[in-house]
Amino acid sequence: MARFVSKRFRIDEVQPGMELADSLIADNDKFALGGGTVLTRSLIQRLRGWGIEALDIRQVVNDGDKEPSLSAVQKAVSGEYNNTVHTLKRSFETIRFFKQVPLKEIRDLAVQTIEPLINRSGILNHLLVVQRKDDYTFHHCIDVAVLCGVIGRWLGYRDEELKDLVLAGLLHDIGKTQIPLEILRKPGKLTPAEMEVMRLHTVRGYNLVKGLGLPSSVLYAILQHHEREDGTGYPLQVAGDKIHPFAKVVAVVDIYDAMTSDKVYSKKTTPYDAVDSLMRDMYAKLDPNIGTVFLNNVRDYFIGNRVLLSDGRDAEVVFLGKFISARPVVRTEDDEFIDLEKNQDISIIKVVST
Repeated sequence: MARFVSKRFRIDEVQPGMELADSLIADNDKFALGGGTVLTRSLIQRLRGWGIEALDIRQVVNDGDKEPSLSAVQKAVSGEYNNTVHTLKRSFETIRFFKQVPLKEIRDLAVQTIEPLINRSGILNHLLVVQRKDDYTFHHCIDVAVLCGVIGRWLGYRDEELKDLVLAGLLHDIGKTQIPLEILRKPGKLTPAEMEVMRLHTVRGYNLVKGLGLPSSVLYAILQHHEREDGTGYPLQVAGDKIHPFAKVVAVVDIYDAMTSDKVYSKKTTPYDAVDSLMRDMYAKLDPNIGTVFLNNVRDYFIGNRVLLSDGRDAEVVFLGKFISARPVVRTEDDEFIDLEKNQDISIIKVVST
């Protein structure tokens, strides 16, 4: 049996054909829209003009399996995403086995496939629930490229500069094509010696593409995305303004995506734990401006997420507080409100749906 639930969308994510979950009355009382209203392009523009920043949108949930039905947008995102991963895998395998970088194919991938993904409504939430079977490196590079595009816009990057940032995200781990597969795919913890080899991917990636005419900003992102503000990163232990801004952006989204993705050696954590970790590192190891912009904007994607609690109940995230926390306020399936910050006996296990 199907029922309706409400999911909050930023106004710039709302698309024609979506339905309002609840009645909406503008602050100036000049117009009102009833729940169930199908939004048109002109209505969306009108709402934006009146300063509406977010809307509650109606979505369908099937009670039999407690999973939201897969929307046309989600199906399209999944298809585009999987095709993109397949294409990037083919390109990276060409690099590994033939030592040739198919740069035109990778550039075309960034423009023709990844940019449309960036423009998809609610793309950050889609990335949280998209199915990933194997090939973490390829999924991760696609995710980081998409996230770079999203956060790049929040930071004010436009046109060619934004395109270069997306390309930097796509290529940031290209050096892993030069790392032995037995290390790259090792299911357990790497030994210190193996970790040293793994860390070489930044330098090897830089050397692999430095003569191909890429912008210096992309090259620096490949080389420096593991450097940290306090000089504790690698490969050169540079700090502060010695790190290129693109590398600082990639560093933030690289950490977020790595934590929220399954890997051969570890299971993914929740996005709430990931942003909690970013907050702890934001003023020491990461650029605080980039971290603040990311955290202030990503919070809008988390309200309304359905999560599984450690006590086995499904719940909806309803409040995040002034600062995003790994322990927000949730409403359970039996309508109990729980402040997880106060109730430490219960925690979020995973995001069920967005």
